[in-house]
Amino acid sequence: MNQSDRDILAAETDYRLSEFIRTRINPGTVERDTDAIPLDPSLLHEAARYGLFRHALNDEATRRYFDPLRWGLVLEELGYLCDDLAFPLLAYLCAGMGRRLHGTPAVEQLALTCQDRPLIGFAFTENRDALSMRGRLTRCGRTVRVATSKTIVAGALVLDGFVTYVPDEKGYVTAVLLHRSDPGVTIAPLQVTGFRAAGFGTLTALDTVVPIDRIVSNDGLAHAQQVLNGEAPFFVAGPLGRMRAIVEACARHVMTTERHGTALAEYPTVQGVLGQMCALLETSRATVHLALENYPADADAVWTTSLWMAKYTVAEAAPRLALLAQRLVGTNGFLHSDMYARHLRDFSGLLAGGNPQEKVQIDLGIDLLHRMRSSAHPDRNSR
Repeated sequence: MNQSDRDILAAETDYRLSEFIRTRINPGTVERDTDAIPLDPSLLHEAARYGLFRHALNDEATRRYFDPLRWGLVLEELGYLCDDLAFPLLAYLCAGMGRRLHGTPAVEQLALTCQDRPLIGFAFTENRDALSMRGRLTRCGRTVRVATSKTIVAGALVLDGFVTYVPDEKGYVTAVLLHRSDPGVTIAPLQVTGFRAAGFGTLTALDTVVPIDRIVSNDGLAHAQQVLNGEAPFFVAGPLGRMRAIVEACARHVMTTERHGTALAEYPTVQGVLGQMCALLETSRATVHLALENYPADADAVWTTSLWMAKYTVAEAAPRLALLAQRLVGTNGFLHSDMYARHLRDFSGLLAGGNPQEKVQIDLGIDLLHRMRSSAHPDRNSR
């Protein structure tokens, strides 16, 4: 896809969603952030009717199918337009799980309890190693009994259901779909630093009994890694668009602000900071776009280098860019009513979300060594 095609897609996204975002999402952003008020889930359904997910899901009725490049670019434009980054975060979560569960018995059984298409998230984290998860899933004929506790779940206060990862009787982690209204399921709010309108919370299931059709995968660890791998570039696509909005806002600020009778934009030091921000933005964009253009056809892939490189690059660059923005805009960067401090807090969530940066960089190093060893000429190893 060339730049002209990308511009056309951005214009199409603006046409479909800009008015909705301007009137339904952006108002109240500061208040939601201040009081950690979750976005109303009806907004996701409303956005879907405006075509939000047209490139994100497989829909046989309309013959529209998942297009990773277009979906990633839509999320990027969404982040550019949205003052509240919680919205693209929830959109990427719902699309990823919705696409993977489309047509499965688990989601069809869950859909019976939902008025609209169920909004489904991901419940994995217990603040311990994946091989040491607590809880238990017990098969009982045509039902399963689930006991588990997840310490941080994005969208817990907003979404309908959650693919939840629980060890079974033999200790094998199993992926099972739980609904927020299932007997024994309790969801509690959790205070977080950024993405505060995304409805973060904890999820607990105490002897929750659901139909056995709710089992999504008997190999939960592989399933979780497939989800994390496939969604890595979409996780950072919204923040990438917001990085562009911040750079443009800073450029406008320095062009219209004077010190000692001279526009800030005329000072070389200011130009240098803007240059650093542009480098961070364009490096991130190039890495994410490359990952989207080379998105793996294999939906079961557990590791794709370019996808994780995209996640790692944006998560490193975005907080640095927000800090540089605060240096440029002065007092405005300290105001709660302005976006800079809020987005710095949002961007900090990229460091741990979707696999911590330290783990990703170790995995990238292991991947490099593996590729070097696999391609090395036998004679070279003895030199």
